[in-house]
Amino acid sequence: MSSHGVGRLHVVSGTVKAMDYIEMLQNKFLPTARDLLGNESWIFQDDNVPCHRAKIVQKWLEDHTVNRMNWPGQSSDLNLIDNLWFKIGNEIFQRKNLQTNVN
Repeated sequence: MSSHGVGRLHVVSGTVKAMDYIEMLQNKFLPTARDLLGNESWIFQDDNVPCHRAKIVQKWLEDHTVNRMNWPGQSSDLNLIDNLWFKIGNEIFQRKNLQTNVN
């Protein structure tokens, strides 16, 4: 998610390990960032989930020159994804109510 729009949704099932996260970064995140931002400079925001902080992930991010935001992971007011999940949940709720009222 950026000021240029929302990228591709990638559904994850189960626990994400460091190598799974790297695969998502490589195959989903970087292409989406390129599509949305082109050559603009940008800062990546993640949180303190263990797979995000694994040394191999940190090395991958450095090797791919991904600039990351330093911030406390439990600060929900800074975590934009929490706001997006709220909006998605609200949209789903409204659609379910519309379908119920139509039937």
